[in-house]
Amino acid sequence: MKKWIIIAVLIVLAYLGWNKLRNTRVNLAFLQEQTAIVGRGDLTIPITGTGEIQPKSRSVIKPEASGEVIEIPVDPGQLVKAGDLLIRLDQEEEQRNVTRMKNDVARASATLEQQKLRLQERRTSALAQIDARIKGVEAQIEDAEFSYEKTKRLFDSGRGASKDELTTVKSRYDQLIAQLDGLKADREQAEIAIGLSEFDVDLAEKSFETTKTNLGDAEKRLRETEIRSPIDGMVSKINVSVGAVVQGGKTTFTGGTELAVVSDISDMYVTTEVSDADIGAVMWLAPPKARPGGLELAQQLADDEVVPLVSTNSLIPEIGMEGVPVTIMVDSFRDQEFSGVIESIDPEPRKAQNIVTYIVHIRVTSKNRMMLALVPGMQADVEFTAEAVTDATLIPHEAIHRGPNDDLGVYVRELDPQTKEHKPRFVSCRFGLDNGLYAELLEGEGITDGVEVYTKLPARFGQDDKED
Repeated sequence: MKKWIIIAVLIVLAYLGWNKLRNTRVNLAFLQEQTAIVGRGDLTIPITGTGEIQPKSRSVIKPEASGEVIEIPVDPGQLVKAGDLLIRLDQEEEQRNVTRMKNDVARASATLEQQKLRLQERRTSALAQIDARIKGVEAQIEDAEFSYEKTKRLFDSGRGASKDELTTVKSRYDQLIAQLDGLKADREQAEIAIGLSEFDVDLAEKSFETTKTNLGDAEKRLRETEIRSPIDGMVSKINVSVGAVVQGGKTTFTGGTELAVVSDISDMYVTTEVSDADIGAVMWLAPPKARPGGLELAQQLADDEVVPLVSTNSLIPEIGMEGVPVTIMVDSFRDQEFSGVIESIDPEPRKAQNIVTYIVHIRVTSKNRMMLALVPGMQADVEFTAEAVTDATLIPHEAIHRGPNDDLGVYVRELDPQTKEHKPRFVSCRFGLDNGLYAELLEGEGITDGVEVYTKLPARFGQDDKED
């Protein structure tokens, strides 16, 4: 009995399974043919790379003065003008330095005046008196010499002058000569004293100038307790907080504490690396002034008929002196597209793990470029248009197949007049630029706009031998 029950159950299950399978339609879409329509359009072959968004320049703010931070009136991301206050330091220490330097200047000034007065006194008083006395003695010597000569003639002629008179006159003359010699020696000593006074004045003047310089430096450091922005730009970061004690640049080997960074965002740049295989094409896309050697070398190469000064491109008929625009994309602004021009190319390569690259600096020129000031340091994708064609016949990459003779071409979808069915017909072609999505058709009999070609051949036709 149990045996018949089991057989009956199996029969029922078999019937239900067959009935379900009969009503189920198998999806064979993967076996169905696929086609595309040949069209016309522009085709570009880009050179891609990634780079970092950077401002035009970054000013690292370090203090000359030392002290405690007592005020920070700005925040990171805030726009500032040159001269705007960024950080204020406690002025007490620097104010004491200024007061001390002012006292030093006052003392040095007083010393200088004293030395000048002493020099003036020695010039106008002591030396003048000696010169006056010398002049008087010289006059007396002249009279004494005349008296001596007269007395000697009388004595020699025996007409009235005694020997005692001659001796007295001669003694007077000799005394005056000795007195003159003494005065001349005094004058030499006075001149030496004047020279020493002049030296003292010179030292006092140098000391005075040094103290004035020190005072100027102290006043400058006092002013620098108010740390101001050197440029128009954006505050990128602030590295200190109120209450922190910072060291001035003149007191440390490191040049002082790094307080803040202000970035010049008047222009934004993307710095990217380009492989040595692509740098030649990228250099050709750059304006002549941006290439290594600048406009001078570019002009020389053009004059020597090595390469023209500027290139031509079918997508951009005349590149001109500004070069080919570079497309820039940033993940943060996926709905925005930025453009720029090559500003410069570093001639020194970078080598890492046997990979050689060159640094290319791109200046962003599109109207929306200031949006990039919001994300400095972020990665950006760049595209250089290396090759391009316009209004070309474009074949989808999936439609390119190998024919019976192993040549490249396309299979055209044609109607068989006998069977009234569509069948593939292979047309050998010659292709140009290929960006992986579309290929430029250079030659292909009968292949024009609107022609339908197979991107996937019918299963009954045979295995798809599409060229990768």
